Amino acid sequence: MIKQYDYSGTPREIGLQHGTSLKKEIHELYNRLLQRYTNHSKTSNERSILGATGCYIDSTQKYAPELIEEIEGIAEGAKMAFEKVFFMNCYDEMAYYNETKEQVNGCTLFFSTGRATADRRTYLGQGWDMDEFFTPVIIRLNPASDDGGAKVIMLTHPGVVGGAGINEYGLSLIWSTVKAIDENTGLPVPLMIRKVLAGNNLNDAVHVLLNIPRASGFNFIVGNEYGGFNIEATGCREYIHYITALYAHANHYENDLLRQYAIRPPVRSSNTYIRSGRMRQLLENDFGSIDLETSKKVLSDHANKPFSICRHLKPGQSDSMTQSALIFIPEERIMYASDGPACEAGFDFYPLDGEV
Repeated sequence: MIKQYDYSGTPREIGLQHGTSLKKEIHELYNRLLQRYTNHSKTSNERSILGATGCYIDSTQKYAPELIEEIEGIAEGAKMAFEKVFFMNCYDEMAYYNETKEQVNGCTLFFSTGRATADRRTYLGQGWDMDEFFTPVIIRLNPASDDGGAKVIMLTHPGVVGGAGINEYGLSLIWSTVKAIDENTGLPVPLMIRKVLAGNNLNDAVHVLLNIPRASGFNFIVGNEYGGFNIEATGCREYIHYITALYAHANHYENDLLRQYAIRPPVRSSNTYIRSGRMRQLLENDFGSIDLETSKKVLSDHANKPFSICRHLKPGQSDSMTQSALIFIPEERIMYASDGPACEAGFDFYPLDGEV
C-alpha cells in the first residue's frame, strides 16, 4: 500500500505535521526537482529557479492565505526555506521554463455516471503518471472546525499540498496537465486543487475556478454522486462543460477555441491523443455496465504500449510511469489506489475516515 499520513488542526499545524513526518522525503524530492530544472531549463541555477516561481506568491497570499500558512508550516517542520517548499508546489508550472516545454506528467482521466454505469453511481478515475522520483503519498486532512474547509483524502507528493482527491461532501477532483502559451501569475495547480476540495458542491467548485486567477493551464474533472463537469483551462481562459454520462481526457486541449493557445506537445507526448481516445473507447464498449471492476480494467489497459494508459518505466522510450491508478466513488466517500502500475499492483481501499 501507499504510505498514509493523517494531519489535523489549523493550516500551520497541518503543515508542521506534514513537514516533520516527511522531512527526508521532502528534501529528496526538492533536490531531484532542482536537478531536473537546472539541467533542462532556461533558468540555470537555484536562485533563478526559485525566483521564477516566486511570482506566484503574492496571488497565493491574496486568494489562499491559509495555504501560505500551511506551506510555512511544512517549511518549518522540514527545516527548509519557505521559497523552496513553494517551488515544489509549482512543479507543473516549471514546465514553462523548460526549453522544450516538456510535460511533467502524462495522466489519463475518466468520468462515468448515470446511465453509463451499472449502478447509476459516479466513478472518477485516473492514471497518475510521473517520473520515477515522484514518490506518491496519501494524505488525509482534518482541518480545525473554525478554519473552514473540509475533510479530504488525496494522493500527492511530499511537500506538495494538493493532488487528486475527495472530500467529506463527496466532491472529487482528478487532474491532467495541459500547457498553454498564456501563463499567468495566479495560483499554482496544487493550490487550485485544494481550493476546489475545500468546497461543499459543484457550484462551489465552479466559483473557485472562475474567480481565482491561476498560474497555468490544466484539465480538471470535478464530480460528486450525481454528476460532474470538465474544465479545460489556459492561464487566462477556460471552457467548462457538464458531463451527462461519460468522458475521458489526457494532456491536450479538445476545445476548438483553446487549441490556439496550446503549447504543441513534443513528439514523445503525442500519445495523449491515443490515450484519451482509447480510454473513451473502452468506456463506450461497456456503456451501461461500468462499475468498479470495469474502472480497474480501463486503468490497466496496455494498448499502444509503452505509451499506454497503464504505463511502465522503459528507459529510452518512456521517462515516466504510472505511480498510481486512482478510482473515486463520491457516494461512498472512498478512493481506491494502486501502488504502482494497476496491472501489477492491484488496488487498495482508502476510506476518508481512518486507515483500513
